[in-house]
Amino acid sequence: MNISDYNPIRQRFFMIFKSLHITQTEFGKKLGKSQNLISAILNNKRAVSGDMIQLLRYKFNVNPDYLLYGRSPMFIEKMELNRRIPILGDIPAGEWKHWIDAYSANAGDDYVSAPELKGSYLFAVRVEGDSMEPLLYKGDIIVIDPDKQFSHGIAVVRHNWGYKIRNVKIRNVFMKSEQKLYLCPQNSKYDPEEITADNDTRVYVPIKVISLKDI
Repeated sequence: MNISDYNPIRQRFFMIFKSLHITQTEFGKKLGKSQNLISAILNNKRAVSGDMIQLLRYKFNVNPDYLLYGRSPMFIEKMELNRRIPILGDIPAGEWKHWIDAYSANAGDDYVSAPELKGSYLFAVRVEGDSMEPLLYKGDIIVIDPDKQFSHGIAVVRHNWGYKIRNVKIRNVFMKSEQKLYLCPQNSKYDPEEITADNDTRVYVPIKVISLKDI
Protein backbone atom coordinates (compact mmCIF):
# COMPACT_ATOMS: atom_id res chain seq x y z
CA MET A 1 0.00 0.00 0.00
CA ASN A 2 1.31 3.42 -0.91
CA ILE A 3 2.09 5.94 1.82
CA SER A 4 -0.18 8.48 0.15
CA ASP A 5 -1.46 9.29 -3.30
CA TYR A 6 0.70 12.41 -3.41
CA ASN A 7 3.83 12.70 -1.30
CA PRO A 8 5.72 15.97 -1.97
CA ILE A 9 8.86 14.86 -0.11
CA ARG A 10 8.95 11.66 -2.19
CA GLN A 11 8.50 13.75 -5.33
CA ARG A 12 11.45 15.97 -4.40
CA PHE A 13 13.50 12.87 -3.50
CA PHE A 14 12.78 11.62 -7.03
CA MET A 15 13.89 14.95 -8.54
CA ILE A 16 17.15 14.83 -6.56
CA PHE A 17 17.82 11.27 -7.72
CA LYS A 18 17.14 12.17 -11.37
CA SER A 19 19.43 15.21 -11.22
CA LEU A 20 22.38 13.08 -10.05
CA HIS A 21 22.31 10.91 -13.21
CA ILE A 22 23.26 7.70 -11.42
CA THR A 23 21.56 4.33 -11.04
CA GLN A 24 19.48 3.31 -8.05
CA THR A 25 22.21 0.85 -7.07
CA GLU A 26 24.93 3.53 -7.20
CA PHE A 27 22.68 5.96 -5.30
CA GLY A 28 22.02 3.42 -2.56
CA LYS A 29 25.69 2.41 -2.33
CA LYS A 30 26.81 6.01 -1.76
CA LEU A 31 24.17 6.40 0.96
CA GLY A 32 24.94 3.03 2.54
CA LYS A 33 21.41 1.83 1.74
CA SER A 34 20.09 -1.05 -0.35
CA GLN A 35 18.79 -0.64 -3.89
CA ASN A 36 15.52 -2.17 -2.65
CA LEU A 37 15.06 0.67 -0.14
CA ILE A 38 15.78 3.31 -2.79
CA SER A 39 13.29 1.65 -5.13
CA ALA A 40 10.64 1.51 -2.38
CA ILE A 41 11.02 5.24 -1.68
CA LEU A 42 10.91 6.14 -5.37
CA ASN A 43 7.77 4.03 -5.76
CA ASN A 44 6.11 5.67 -2.75
CA LYS A 45 6.13 2.50 -0.64
CA ARG A 46 8.54 3.78 2.00
CA ALA A 47 8.88 7.20 3.61
CA VAL A 48 12.00 9.36 3.44
CA SER A 49 13.43 9.07 6.96
CA GLY A 50 15.29 11.71 8.93
CA ASP A 51 18.41 9.57 8.65
CA MET A 52 18.05 9.57 4.85
CA ILE A 53 17.67 13.38 4.80
CA GLN A 54 20.94 13.77 6.70
CA LEU A 55 22.73 11.27 4.46
CA LEU A 56 21.60 13.20 1.39
CA ARG A 57 22.80 16.38 3.02
CA TYR A 58 26.31 15.15 3.70
CA LYS A 59 26.85 12.76 0.78
CA PHE A 60 25.37 14.92 -1.99
CA ASN A 61 25.08 18.44 -0.48
CA VAL A 62 21.29 18.28 -0.72
CA ASN A 63 19.57 21.24 0.92
CA PRO A 64 17.31 19.80 3.70
CA ASP A 65 14.95 22.76 3.32
CA TYR A 66 14.42 21.81 -0.33
CA LEU A 67 13.62 18.20 0.50
CA LEU A 68 11.32 19.02 3.42
CA TYR A 69 9.67 22.24 2.28
CA GLY A 70 10.52 22.75 -1.40
CA ARG A 71 12.73 25.78 -0.73
CA SER A 72 15.41 26.39 -3.33
CA PRO A 73 18.17 25.63 -4.06
CA MET A 74 18.17 21.85 -4.36
CA PHE A 75 21.91 21.66 -3.65
CA ILE A 76 24.07 23.97 -1.55
CA GLU A 77 27.79 24.19 -1.05
CA LYS A 78 29.29 22.07 1.71
CA MET A 79 30.86 25.17 3.24
CA GLU A 80 27.41 26.72 3.56
CA LEU A 81 26.08 23.58 5.22
CA ASN A 82 28.92 23.59 7.74
CA ARG A 83 28.39 27.20 8.77
CA ARG A 84 24.67 26.76 9.56
CA ILE A 85 24.84 25.20 13.03
CA PRO A 86 21.48 25.07 14.87
CA ILE A 87 21.27 26.38 18.43
CA LEU A 88 18.93 24.17 20.46
CA GLY A 89 16.79 25.50 23.28
CA ASP A 90 16.94 22.06 24.88
CA ILE A 91 18.56 18.73 24.05
CA PRO A 92 16.00 15.94 23.63
CA ALA A 93 16.45 12.65 25.43
CA GLY A 94 17.49 9.50 23.61
CA GLU A 95 19.93 8.73 20.83
CA TRP A 96 21.01 11.97 19.12
CA LYS A 97 20.92 10.49 15.61
CA HIS A 98 17.17 10.03 16.05
CA TRP A 99 16.47 13.71 16.76
CA ILE A 100 19.22 15.93 15.34
CA ASP A 101 17.75 15.70 11.81
CA ALA A 102 14.71 17.61 13.11
CA TYR A 103 16.92 20.67 13.62
CA SER A 104 17.79 21.90 10.14
CA ALA A 105 19.38 25.33 9.87
CA ASN A 106 16.14 27.24 10.36
CA ALA A 107 14.35 24.82 12.70
CA GLY A 108 16.29 25.43 15.90
CA ASP A 109 15.93 28.48 18.14
CA ASP A 110 18.60 30.16 16.02
CA TYR A 111 21.80 29.23 14.25
CA VAL A 112 25.43 30.26 14.43
CA SER A 113 28.11 30.48 11.74
CA ALA A 114 31.38 28.59 12.22
CA PRO A 115 32.71 27.65 8.75
CA GLU A 116 36.07 26.56 10.14
CA LEU A 117 34.57 23.68 12.12
CA LYS A 118 34.42 20.15 10.76
CA GLY A 119 31.75 17.61 11.59
CA SER A 120 28.56 16.17 10.15
CA TYR A 121 26.02 16.72 12.93
CA LEU A 122 27.22 19.78 14.82
CA PHE A 123 24.77 21.62 17.03
CA ALA A 124 25.04 24.31 19.71
CA VAL A 125 23.54 25.37 23.03
CA ARG A 126 23.58 28.65 24.95
CA VAL A 127 25.09 28.98 28.40
CA GLU A 128 22.42 29.60 31.04
CA GLY A 129 23.11 31.22 34.40
CA ASP A 130 26.48 31.93 36.02
CA SER A 131 27.47 28.49 37.33
CA MET A 132 30.47 28.30 34.99
CA GLU A 133 31.76 31.86 35.44
CA PRO A 134 34.45 33.08 34.93
CA LEU A 135 35.15 30.36 32.37
CA LEU A 136 31.82 30.76 30.56
CA TYR A 137 29.24 33.52 30.76
CA LYS A 138 25.49 33.59 30.28
CA GLY A 139 24.69 33.85 26.58
CA ASP A 140 27.92 32.25 25.37
CA ILE A 141 27.36 29.64 22.67
CA ILE A 142 28.92 26.18 22.89
CA VAL A 143 29.25 24.18 19.67
CA ILE A 144 29.04 20.40 20.13
CA ASP A 145 30.24 17.51 17.99
CA PRO A 146 28.03 14.60 19.15
CA ASP A 147 30.35 12.08 17.45
CA LYS A 148 33.28 13.07 19.66
CA GLN A 149 33.87 10.86 22.69
CA PHE A 150 34.14 12.57 26.09
CA SER A 151 37.25 11.89 28.17
CA HIS A 152 37.54 14.68 30.75
CA GLY A 153 36.97 18.39 31.30
CA ILE A 154 33.98 20.54 30.38
CA ALA A 155 30.94 18.79 28.95
CA VAL A 156 27.28 19.41 28.24
CA VAL A 157 25.39 16.83 30.28
CA ARG A 158 21.89 15.81 29.24
CA HIS A 159 19.91 14.26 32.13
CA ASN A 160 16.29 14.11 33.28
CA TRP A 161 16.46 17.76 34.33
CA GLY A 162 17.43 18.94 30.84
CA TYR A 163 21.06 19.92 30.33
CA LYS A 164 23.83 21.45 32.41
CA ILE A 165 27.31 22.61 31.45
CA ARG A 166 29.85 21.43 34.00
CA ASN A 167 33.34 20.13 34.63
CA VAL A 168 32.69 16.38 34.53
CA LYS A 169 34.37 13.30 35.90
CA ILE A 170 33.04 9.83 35.08
CA ARG A 171 33.21 7.04 37.63
CA ASN A 172 32.22 3.51 36.63
CA VAL A 173 30.77 1.40 39.43
CA PHE A 174 31.50 -2.08 38.16
CA MET A 175 29.83 -4.02 40.97
CA LYS A 176 26.54 -2.20 40.33
CA SER A 177 26.88 -1.99 36.52
CA GLU A 178 26.21 1.73 36.59
CA GLN A 179 28.00 4.96 35.83
CA LYS A 180 28.30 7.93 38.17
CA LEU A 181 28.90 11.45 36.85
CA TYR A 182 30.54 14.00 39.14
CA LEU A 183 29.44 17.48 38.03
CA CYS A 184 31.46 20.41 39.31
CA PRO A 185 30.50 24.06 38.62
CA GLN A 186 33.24 26.60 37.95
CA ASN A 187 31.62 29.23 40.18
CA SER A 188 32.41 28.33 43.81
CA LYS A 189 29.05 29.57 45.11
CA TYR A 190 27.42 26.49 43.53
CA ASP A 191 27.77 23.01 45.00
CA PRO A 192 28.99 20.04 42.98
CA GLU A 193 26.65 17.08 42.50
CA GLU A 194 26.87 13.43 41.64
CA ILE A 195 24.30 11.76 39.42
CA THR A 196 23.69 8.22 38.25
CA ALA A 197 23.56 7.97 34.47
CA ASP A 198 20.43 6.41 32.98
CA ASN A 199 19.51 5.39 29.43
CA ASP A 200 18.78 8.98 28.40
CA THR A 201 21.88 10.54 29.97
CA ARG A 202 24.38 11.91 27.45
CA VAL A 203 27.75 13.65 27.85
CA TYR A 204 28.48 15.91 24.89
CA VAL A 205 31.88 17.38 24.03
CA PRO A 206 32.17 21.12 23.25
CA ILE A 207 34.53 21.85 20.36
CA LYS A 208 34.20 25.63 20.31
CA VAL A 209 32.98 28.43 22.58
CA ILE A 210 31.63 31.55 20.90
CA SER A 211 31.65 34.32 23.48
CA LEU A 212 28.70 36.67 23.65
CA LYS A 213 31.02 39.65 23.56
CA ASP A 214 32.54 38.47 20.27
CA ILE A 215 29.31 38.36 18.24
